[in-house]
Parts: sequence; C-alpha cells; structure tokens
Amino acid sequence: MSTGPFDLTTRAFNVLKADYVSNRSDIAELVEDAEFDEVFDPQEIQRAQQSLLAPNTRLEQEISWLPELSQAQTSNVLNLIASGDLEALIESSKHAPELAKANILAHFAGTGNVNDSLFHALVAAWDEIDQATLLSFINENRLSAGFPRVENRQMYNALKELEKLHARSAAEGIWTLDRPGEAMDWIVEAELRRQPSSSFLEQFVRNYDTLSEPDLARISDEIDKVISDAENTDADLEALVTQASDLLVRWDDVNQPVQVYEQHQGHEEGRSKRIYEKLRSLCLDLANNRNEFAEARRLSEALLRTFPELESVAEVLKGDVAQLETLDEQQKLHQEYKALIDACEAAKTKVPTPVSTVLKIFKDTVSRGADDPIAFNIVRDLALHINNDCNDPQTAFKLLDGVLTFSGARPSQELGKTLEEERAVLHRNWKMNELEKNSGNLTGMSETVGDLLKYASGSERAELQQLKAKLDRKRFGKKLKWGIYASIAAVIGFFVIADEMDRPSSRSTYQPSSPSVATPTPAPSASAEARPPVGQGLTFNRSQIRYCVFQGQRLETIRTLTNTNYQIDRFNELIADFNSRCSNYRYRSGALSSVQREAREKAAELRADARRIVSSW
Repeated sequence: MSTGPFDLTTRAFNVLKADYVSNRSDIAELVEDAEFDEVFDPQEIQRAQQSLLAPNTRLEQEISWLPELSQAQTSNVLNLIASGDLEALIESSKHAPELAKANILAHFAGTGNVNDSLFHALVAAWDEIDQATLLSFINENRLSAGFPRVENRQMYNALKELEKLHARSAAEGIWTLDRPGEAMDWIVEAELRRQPSSSFLEQFVRNYDTLSEPDLARISDEIDKVISDAENTDADLEALVTQASDLLVRWDDVNQPVQVYEQHQGHEEGRSKRIYEKLRSLCLDLANNRNEFAEARRLSEALLRTFPELESVAEVLKGDVAQLETLDEQQKLHQEYKALIDACEAAKTKVPTPVSTVLKIFKDTVSRGADDPIAFNIVRDLALHINNDCNDPQTAFKLLDGVLTFSGARPSQELGKTLEEERAVLHRNWKMNELEKNSGNLTGMSETVGDLLKYASGSERAELQQLKAKLDRKRFGKKLKWGIYASIAAVIGFFVIADEMDRPSSRSTYQPSSPSVATPTPAPSASAEARPPVGQGLTFNRSQIRYCVFQGQRLETIRTLTNTNYQIDRFNELIADFNSRCSNYRYRSGALSSVQREAREKAAELRADARRIVSSW
C-alpha cells in the first residue's frame, strides 16, 4: 500500500484504464495503449501492470479504486476530481457504495481540501462499509477475470491497511491548513460525541500526532530556554513568564485535540504532562525559593488554562493557583504595610519605645489609602506586646490612644469598640500602678482616681466615684484610714486584669479577642505545673502557664522522635489535648516572660522528659 497521500488518479485501474473484470490479456493490451498515450511515465505504467497481475497487490488496487460503480459513474467521478469541484463530488458520492465514497473523500482530503463536513462524511462511510458485500463483488469480478478468490481474512487485513492510509491522508490534509489544531479540535470533539470507539478516528489522531511532533519539539526547546533563563537571579521574570504563557498557547493550539482524545480514552497525553512538570518545577522554585508569588501565580494559571485535560494535575494546579493567589495578596499587603510593620517590630526591642515615630508612620500609611483595619491592628499588636511582655502599660496606652484619636482614619465599628475597650484596660493598668505608688498621698491618690474615671464605666465607675468621694472628704481622719485603704484594695483587686489578648497568627488577619477581667488566684509553688482545664480564653495562673510552656517544648522534641505509626498516633493525641487547653489563654502581666525564662533554664530536663515519654510507648 502506498505511503504517500491517498490519490485516486495514481491507482493502477486509472493508469491503465482497466476495470474489475480485466483479465491478464486485457491488461497487456491496456499497457500498450497507456504507453502509446504517454499520459503516465513508463515506470508508473509498469508498476500498475504488476499491481493488477499479482493477486495480493491486485486486492489493494481493487479496494482502493471505485468498487461497485458503473463505468459511467466512474467517469463522472474522475471528471469531478479533475475539475476540483468538491461540493459537487460530495453530492454525487452521497448515494455511492460506501467504500467507493470513502476513496473519493480520502482523495480530496489528501489534496488539502479537508474540512469538518468532508471528514465526518469520510468517517461515516467507513462505519458503514459492509465487508461481506464488498467481498462478494470482488470475487465475482475475479472469477470473470480469471484471478483467485479472496478470503475473508485477506479482505479484513487489506481494509485495515486502506483505513490507515485514508486516516494518514486526512491528517496530512488537516496539517496543510493555516490552523490545523483548531480544525482538528472541532473534528475530534464532534467524532467523540458521535462514535468515540471509531478505529478510523484513532488512526486519524495518531497520524496527526506524528505530524505535529516537529512543531511540538521546537516549542519544547523554546520552553526549556525560558526555564534556563528564569534561573538567573537578574532575569526579567515578568517577560519570561509572558513568553512561557505564549508558548503554552502555541502548544495547546497544536496538541489540544490529542489531549482531548487521550482524556476521553482515560489516558493523559505524555508530552503535555512533561511540559507541565517542567514548568510547575519553575513555579515551585519561584514561589518557595524566590518569593516571586505573582509570577508563579501567572505561570500556574497559564498551565491550568492549557492542561485541564490532564486530570491528575488539574486539581493540583487549582490548589497551586489558590495558594499562590493568597501568598501574592499577602505579599502585596506586606509591601503596602512594610514600613509600619518594620517600625513596630523594631520598636519591640527599643527602650524607650519610639511612640511618635510609630504613630507618624501609621498616619502616613493610612493616609495613602491603606486598609485601615490592618494598619490599626499592626499598631495594636505592638501595644499588646509592650503591655504584656514589657510591662509598660503607659506606652501601650499612648499607642492605642494615638491611633484612636487620629482624625485621618477610623476603624470599623466592631474594631473601634475593641480598641476602645483595650485602651481602657491599658489605662487602668497604667493608673493602678500610679495609685499604688501614691499610697499614703491622699491628694495624689485622688488625682489618679480622677484619671481612672475618664475611661471607667458601669459598676467600675460607681466604685471609683465612691473611692474618690472618700478621698476628697475633708473630714478624713485616722478612724477612716483603714476604710479608705480597704476601698483602694477592693478597686485594685477588681482591676487585676488578664491583659494578654489573643495574638494574631499573621499580619493580614489580626483577630484577637476582647480583654476581660480576671479574678486573682493564690500564688502556686515555685516550680509546680498544673494542667489547665479544656477551654478557650481562660485566665491561667502561673502553674497553668508553666504547664503550657513546658509541655509545648516537650512536644517539639517528641515531634522529632516519632517514627512508627503508633508513635505518630500517640503524638497526635498529645497535640490534640494540648491544643484544647493551651491554644488560647490569658495571663497577668509578666507571668509568661517569667515562665519562658524558667523553660530556657530547664531545656535539658524538658528534652529528657520528652525522651522518657516516647520510650514509654
């Protein structure tokens, strides 16, 4: 069977003007006539003669010509082929026997005239070929011509080879179009809906795939070059990612129909998957090693647009895009608030705290149109740190008061309420220290209680007013002294607050809970650990804080020692218990930093505890 495009005009029957009943003598005379006409060169005439005289090659010629058509119909077909009138040819072939119709359509497909309607007609013709009827026609004419009969298996094999030739010819015709991939895509999707198990469709896709290999190899090389260039630290990543995205579009223009076909067959197109793997590796490098989240996101989105047919990776890419979108937004937020974040982080290590500097940068940040809640919460985080870890409620108060009184930005109603409550707590912490220092100085105490009234409310305000009234009475004497101090003690007891708010886990969320008032508890022994109750937002004493800090360090060591599934299960149980008790709690000022110092001193002992726990499993 010929390996070039299918061409009816080169068939032996056309070269010699023979028909299906031509015997050996007829063929000899037809050879002489053909040589005399000089339409075909002598070598082609000789090949045609040999093809019609040898039984096996004659079968190839018989099925690749126009079986079951009359001489008049055959002449009409040849005239239409010569004129190139595709529409008239398709119309005239509608009622032709199926194999003759397939040969006519394959001829035009091979000459670059293929379109979706011609292709669908070609596939439909192959679906309708009746091998038994064709075998009967061939054998009847062979009997008249004096050639041996054709067996059923011979006919089957010959038809399969002809089907391959038609499919290759149609694929070559598609490849001559300006946008072969687009035409191919329409054809493949339509045929998959009509007859997905068509063997002709499979051969057609395989031949198209083979023809596309050189183009895909060139695109793959260009992608490799982009990846290599992107590895340079000074590379223009935006331009390279744009180039990679354009190359993926070119790849998809060519390879999309093959991906669709393979997906329908339950497979993944191998070359596309290798391209995906190479470019995803670049995405991971950009995100994980270079913090180039925006470009990694753009490239991941391009991969997802290109390879949705690769089902095993589509979900991975969706996850990549979602994570990179979050990281990109966080990075943009970080850049937007970088000056404020850096100032607040630096302020945590400076004494005294540069309040005016922080507030100036805060005002500059929100004046540029930044998202107010985030800016407020960045300063709020610093204020809580200064109160809780540095035991400086006065400075912490000045920070929160500064952001709340700035007229250029206002927090949301909910956040504003929280900040105002926390400002009041910080003010109490500050002024209660003053009140204790002024003990015995009735004038100073009265002034401090007056300051406390500024942010007091409810029953707290009533108690403070009573205390101030007592302090201000001119009739104070020794008999009332202990009563005054008792009132002061009661107020002090009331204002011992759990000033550790739930800290934000990241700079983009900032959702700490509101402050609350804690009841004083007896001081525990110097080194005791007490496992706290299950719950959130509870106020812990020093022994309970010690349990959480010490147990957290033990768990960090245990994490590195677990190897078996059983050990991992036990470790997960400890983690779940720890989280239920220690993930969110409050404590008095200075308590946490003191316990953390103890933990550093007992680090070796805590690691030994962890090893004993694991060895007991």
